[in-house]
Amino acid sequence: MLDSGTLSRRDLEIGSDLPNLGPNIHCPEDMQRLVNHFEQLNAVASSNSIPLTRCEAHSFPAESEATFEQELQAMFLQEMNAASATPAEDEDDDDDEPPDLPDGDSDTPPPTPIDIEDDGTIINEEVTVLVSEPLEDVIDPFYRDDDRLDGPSTDISVLAPHLLCIYALVTWLHLQFHLPRIACNAVLAALSYILLSIAPELDSPYVTLKAANHALGLDIPTHTLPVCPHCREVYPASSATPSACVRCDAELFISDRTQRGRKRQARMPLVRCPYLSISQQLPSILGVPGTAPLLDKWRKAHRVPGLYQDIFDGRICRELKAPDGTPFFSNTPAEHENGPNGELRIGLTLGADCILAGPKEQTPDEIQRFLRPIVSDLIRLWRDGIRIATPECPEGRLVRVILVAVVCDKPAAHKLAGFGSHSHTQFCTNCTITQKDKASPSAWTKGAFPARTNAEQRRLGEEYNKLTNKAARENFVKANATRYTQLSRLPYFDLVKQTVIDPMHNLFLGLVKTHFYNIWVQGKILRPNHELRVLHDMLAQFEIPATCGKLPKDIGTPAGGSLTADQWQLLAVVFGPIIIPQLWSACLPSNSGPLLHDRVTAIAKASAVKQAKKDKADVRLEAQTGANVSDNAADYTLQNMSQDATTGPEETAEELPFRLHPDDPKNFLKLSTALTILTKWTISDVEIDEADRLLREYCSELPRLYGAESMKPNHHYATHVPEYVRDFGPPHEFWTFLFERLNKILKSFNTNNHGNGELECTFFQEFQRTCQSARVTGTLAQYPGDSLERQVATVMLKASNDERGTIAALKLLSEELDEAGMDGRSIPLEDSAIFYDYVVLNGKRYHASEATGMHRTSMVEVDLKRDNGSIRTEYGELLEIFEYDQKTLGGPIWLGRIRWFVPWTGARDPVWSTLYVLNHLLFM
Repeated sequence: MLDSGTLSRRDLEIGSDLPNLGPNIHCPEDMQRLVNHFEQLNAVASSNSIPLTRCEAHSFPAESEATFEQELQAMFLQEMNAASATPAEDEDDDDDEPPDLPDGDSDTPPPTPIDIEDDGTIINEEVTVLVSEPLEDVIDPFYRDDDRLDGPSTDISVLAPHLLCIYALVTWLHLQFHLPRIACNAVLAALSYILLSIAPELDSPYVTLKAANHALGLDIPTHTLPVCPHCREVYPASSATPSACVRCDAELFISDRTQRGRKRQARMPLVRCPYLSISQQLPSILGVPGTAPLLDKWRKAHRVPGLYQDIFDGRICRELKAPDGTPFFSNTPAEHENGPNGELRIGLTLGADCILAGPKEQTPDEIQRFLRPIVSDLIRLWRDGIRIATPECPEGRLVRVILVAVVCDKPAAHKLAGFGSHSHTQFCTNCTITQKDKASPSAWTKGAFPARTNAEQRRLGEEYNKLTNKAARENFVKANATRYTQLSRLPYFDLVKQTVIDPMHNLFLGLVKTHFYNIWVQGKILRPNHELRVLHDMLAQFEIPATCGKLPKDIGTPAGGSLTADQWQLLAVVFGPIIIPQLWSACLPSNSGPLLHDRVTAIAKASAVKQAKKDKADVRLEAQTGANVSDNAADYTLQNMSQDATTGPEETAEELPFRLHPDDPKNFLKLSTALTILTKWTISDVEIDEADRLLREYCSELPRLYGAESMKPNHHYATHVPEYVRDFGPPHEFWTFLFERLNKILKSFNTNNHGNGELECTFFQEFQRTCQSARVTGTLAQYPGDSLERQVATVMLKASNDERGTIAALKLLSEELDEAGMDGRSIPLEDSAIFYDYVVLNGKRYHASEATGMHRTSMVEVDLKRDNGSIRTEYGELLEIFEYDQKTLGGPIWLGRIRWFVPWTGARDPVWSTLYVLNHLLFM
């Protein structure tokens, strides 16, 4: 109980002949050895020959070197036998049977003999090969061949309802709202006393958070992979791992002796990398009731050619192949219920933010070493699959997983997929455009530059992998903009088409931010005391539904802070199309003819100053390092110089009285229109073509309006977004909004700020606990409607939604709130009608304006069905919400009283009429 915080079956001597004798005591011989040790220690202490310290009285005897070597050799032999063993045949599934082995000498060879030096160092040539560059005939040390993985080992259904709810609530408070551990322990203790006084017959809960986590199974075991502190080679968490790196001969583990000279019970890596394979995470994910059917729900969706509703309408999912050559996401009528051969097939997108063991950022080659175990697991999940027991299929169901795409920002995508840096001469991952052509007219012509191909990338990657000299590799990258990537080990993966520059980073944090902040604000087109002040006044009077979010009223100034991708999207598709034309109309002088030439000249001078600062920084960095500035150094310099290289009075030849141009709003509205189309939940081929045309026209006008220096790689990347949509469906299916939100959650965890991977291990463990807690809550929400568990889970999910925004507003929460209908204080009306303050639909809250006075959250869009079956869309303000109970109708109905908006028929700025695709309607 003192060791683990809980009493296990073994502690109670249930089903075991040997009681629990304590940690590290697994047989009577161990106990006898300890008894003899402490008898001798007591005898020495009794004779007063040697003083007995507290440390000696509570420490186990150190193991002998011979015993340690024997155990290490046995563990190593076991690992090698497991890696080289032939998988057993599965009588129940003929498709999974391995091919028959020929007779004769084809049996599994015996394990390689092990040599152990006197100091315990393992010498084995095969281990050296395993952790070097991957070869076709070498066993992958990260590959596992066990066929079946059971669901979560902890069965929470055996817990009493009140205990289950108490544990779920307290662990949720700790993980979701960061309630300190000492406070959680106090809550558990207080609840224990309360239950004892109210209902003594009920079981009392554990009084520590650690015990509550254990009871719910939140602390799932994870792996700590050893990492070389010099070359960042990653090794398996295995006893077979050598003590020194085979690349650079650096030590991988800390000393096997403590400062007091005692033997450590386990080897501890100097640098640690937390890891939990996808195979090991799937059982707990699929163990949540309803998850597996939800993953198969796409099979029953109605598909329309030329219409993109989800990622399965995209070209990539239709073309990906299974190991037998058939479509991986095959969906014939006979497969609508259970999938091909009864298998559950799952597609993944991989995002990365390079939160790896520090202290400094890894090079592209080092990142591939961290990627290797993930790719090894993906190979197994695609080729062999794993059998997992789910609530819907307790006997187990074969699950296969395929990597659909790698979706990252520019630097991460280039490093993961083996492309040169985004500052390289050939910076694009899709075509062969160069830096000097990114502002030319041909840059916006479709098909003007040859496309990269998967076959060519794989060939160049293999050539790079064969180079052993660092200088040769650097020269190869400069010439070919290609490196080796572990992703090339996936037989089905297209290195070009399945590597995606994330639309969220590219369009919102790239194009929109560059246009507003870098061009307009830093270029002094929107001056702080003139146009920006007018813009702030307009924003202060602007009202939109609260569900849309809001912009800082001091946007564009230091007080406005840094905007998120959500806010840049809001500026581009909601605020900008309405405010920007009015801002230009209010601030633009009547005579602005010669302005354009003067403005472009001033911007060019400012860009020259920026480039001079960058060149000076490169020279300074080269002098410090004594080497040429690499791609990474150039990226680092650009990033650090971007804040200093802003245009101001001291950097430009003159301060113009104004810099607005009549064509600025039209150019910006083309971007707004394209983003409005691309962010639709359902998009057609015609709309994709229109968005493509608008993006190319927008980019082609930028050099004329703001100079060639305003063009960035992001502008070219944006021309490939329409192809991404055809490959993967609407952007909301694959962009990284959720991924970035998870980054924010990780940063909220308390850490010890230690280096050498300890910080990352803390992040990883807390995140896994949070995921497990969310799965427990989701499981409780599946209990019957009137159960205690479901009611508690509903309250927790509702609070998570209010605090976490869109991330916690999952489908489960929306369904629960839709079923509940309404919530709020009520005013009885003749015992037959009840008025409510708000209603929650699809995870969004709409207020009755007359009851709450909240107009921003009362604007609604209503689809009304005409007599002929067509749909008419109307807009209005929700005034009242009430429930009307008419017995003859079979139950209560909910109604809303709405004040309908009347379309505006007066004069309007003609700039809105030039881009009808925006569909901005004016009402009164």
